Amino acid sequence: MKFSGLLVALVAVLAAQAAPAAGDRIVLPADVTPEHYDISINPDAGRMIFSGTAKIVIEVHRATARISLNAADLLFQRVSVSGTPAPPKVSFDPAAETATLAWPAPVTAGRHLLTIDYSGKINEHAAGLFALDYDGPTGKSRALFTQFENSDARRFMPCWDEPARKAVFVLTATVPANEMALSNTPVAAGETLPGGLKRVRFAPSPRMSSYLLFFGLGDFERISRKVAGVDVGVVVKRGDTARGAFALDAAAHILPYYENYFAVKYPLPKLDLIAGPGESQFFGAMENWGAIFYFERDLLIDPRISTESDRRNVYITIAHEMSHQWFGDLVTMAWWDDLWLNEGFASWMQLKATDHFHPEWNVWLRGQSSKEAAMRIDARAGTHPIVQPIRDVLQANQAFDTITYSKGQAVIRMLENYVGADAFRDGVRRYIKAHAYANTVSDDLWRELDKTSSTPVTAIAHDFTLQTGIPLIRVASSDSRLHLTQERFAEDQSGSAPTSWRVPVVEAASGAPAMWRGLVSRGTPADIAVQGTAVPIVNKGQSGYFRTLYDGASFTALAGHFRAVTPADQLGLLNDSLALALAGFEPLSDFPGLASQATADMDPAVLGTIAARLQAVNILYDGLPGQPAFQTFARRTLDPVFARVGWTARAGESPNVALLRQTLLDTLGKLEDPAIVGEAHRKFEAFLKNPSTLSADERQSVLAIVADHADPATWDALHALARSAGTSLEQREFYILLGRAHDAAQARRALALALSGEPPVTTRPSILAAVSNYYPQAALEFLAAHFGEFDRILEPDSRSQFAPRLAGTSHDPATIVSLRAYADAHIPTDARGGEEKAEAAIAFNATVRRNRLPELDRWLAQH
Repeated sequence: MKFSGLLVALVAVLAAQAAPAAGDRIVLPADVTPEHYDISINPDAGRMIFSGTAKIVIEVHRATARISLNAADLLFQRVSVSGTPAPPKVSFDPAAETATLAWPAPVTAGRHLLTIDYSGKINEHAAGLFALDYDGPTGKSRALFTQFENSDARRFMPCWDEPARKAVFVLTATVPANEMALSNTPVAAGETLPGGLKRVRFAPSPRMSSYLLFFGLGDFERISRKVAGVDVGVVVKRGDTARGAFALDAAAHILPYYENYFAVKYPLPKLDLIAGPGESQFFGAMENWGAIFYFERDLLIDPRISTESDRRNVYITIAHEMSHQWFGDLVTMAWWDDLWLNEGFASWMQLKATDHFHPEWNVWLRGQSSKEAAMRIDARAGTHPIVQPIRDVLQANQAFDTITYSKGQAVIRMLENYVGADAFRDGVRRYIKAHAYANTVSDDLWRELDKTSSTPVTAIAHDFTLQTGIPLIRVASSDSRLHLTQERFAEDQSGSAPTSWRVPVVEAASGAPAMWRGLVSRGTPADIAVQGTAVPIVNKGQSGYFRTLYDGASFTALAGHFRAVTPADQLGLLNDSLALALAGFEPLSDFPGLASQATADMDPAVLGTIAARLQAVNILYDGLPGQPAFQTFARRTLDPVFARVGWTARAGESPNVALLRQTLLDTLGKLEDPAIVGEAHRKFEAFLKNPSTLSADERQSVLAIVADHADPATWDALHALARSAGTSLEQREFYILLGRAHDAAQARRALALALSGEPPVTTRPSILAAVSNYYPQAALEFLAAHFGEFDRILEPDSRSQFAPRLAGTSHDPATIVSLRAYADAHIPTDARGGEEKAEAAIAFNATVRRNRLPELDRWLAQH
């Protein structure tokens, strides 16, 4: 699953460092397990209901008078079990989302057929079987899809809805004859029925977890290509086939690459990439085996409006979900404790595959931003270990976060760099082969890597996956030597307990090959000789997951050579210096001293990071007296770079410059650069008269700047564009832009619009989220005042996380009070990790404004 880029990572605080024993989890009894499901489904899209029959072959391991399975929002009409004389008594536990079948006498041990006739509802939000409405070629249209991860298959069928309860699924659907039905496997048989209906039966699935089953239905078109014997297709709503061509090309490249990397052929006869309009606050795409679902923004490319950034996001997202077909689908974590075995690896593999086919994109450089996102969370209260104890499915919802995805990705990259790419790949191949169609825990992987690596992996992996936090490597220089020691980096009191990691460290002089590799821990410091006048860099190449704190002399030397070091190490210095300075570990002047060295000939990823970090500091300054001086400094730093880049792409320029241009324009707009804001408004007026006056990349930047600075007339113009948008992609874009306005009056209009009934259901929460960028307190209060309306349209997975996401951008301690009141009223006590994370972020922002920015004010006054 691709964790939604719209969702700020929200995490659970769990004191234990190791996963709980299986007996401590809230799971189904193990005395009965499923072997084979035969599901017949009859959806009624118009009435938003469905009926079904589940015939489940079960294995009763020991005689029992009670069988429990998962069911949520389902009604049972008839239940029977072969070999029993009478139907059971059925009782439901809505809180546990279970149904229990009870008989006067035990069901005998052995194999039985459990048959359940049932009915359920089709949801407006992306959980279970859900509907997405859109404007089609013939008017209003509705498509149906399913979303089951982590625990919503139980809303579609009675089942054992746990990842370790793998079984074979055969799905049959009775549907309108003129619509296309989709599932994990191809259609095996079909028949025409009276009343304009047809019945389709899909081929049996591989043995898999319940959350990977998929069903889709709608007025679809499919484009396809045979790739290495696999029927690879992209499925879109009618009229969108041209927008799916980029995705089909990407999938055709990536599939053979993964078959080679994993040394296992893709095991299904077809692989569909399926696009749905709308969005989720929880996810962007889902790796259903053989039928990957994507929201359109993560799969379709429209040349009129899709930017270079959009194309890369689509490619990377496709690579992420396709890697799951092996890492997650073929081999699946045994329980949600080890979700990172799915998501951390897919996040790492998405960059590895993308870099293979598009080395010119420098995705590993740009991937540093995801590591930084993880480190920001990992340095505060509210973090958790990568392998975290999960008691129930409610806690599992919170595991889909930046620690699981981005810290997981960073740790995997560090381990691959430590053992070597070939040894790491060989270990992964052994793991996949040994556990195909089965379930695993993290130690299963470490054991295989220990066999292929010349250096043991398990101990290091345990340090980084079973402990919270970030190592800090202190660097002290004297007499041509470096002394490296290790402690913990934290931005608050969460790091007060001593922690030790065995940290793989690479040190090299600037411009030289690696000189020293070794492990540094709290009890095992390192002394390294430095040759002559060499300027040493610790964490050379920046593959390590740690912060580096140089002493004053070492940092001064590095700062003097900043323009000469590699782009990766420039990024490391920039990111570490700002994070360490905001946390009080080093002078806050170190970061602007580095940023002010920006020149237009630096790598675009480095320049984009400088712009993004300046924008982040500007947000912290919001409303403070020192903000105008900081904005002047930031504009002075970036204006010469933008003068070289310009508004319009030059012939032959690197596509990386397009990404830089977009970041520069966004940042300079937020820095109130009068030339940029004025030109954006001029271009917008021309765009309103003739949309072809702007390229796709320029269009996105112009719209973002004018939305940020919207007055009533501009807001009205954007609103008109939303209502007249020709595609669902454009419609979503314009509605969210309406929430970006910095003007308080326009922000209030956006809040009202979110509940007006006009925007698509799944877009309404995103409008509120856009408002929270400038007005987190107002957005939170609006959510609280209209809780019932939003609770209905938020999928269950995001309900406990949405409010903390809105509040987490605040720097006002009063927002903490409001968030706690909301949580007390609406968030279960065991699902409040997101609340704690948001509170930690708010408290840190307030501390920086109070204690750190005055130091920067003094530096700005002198420079």
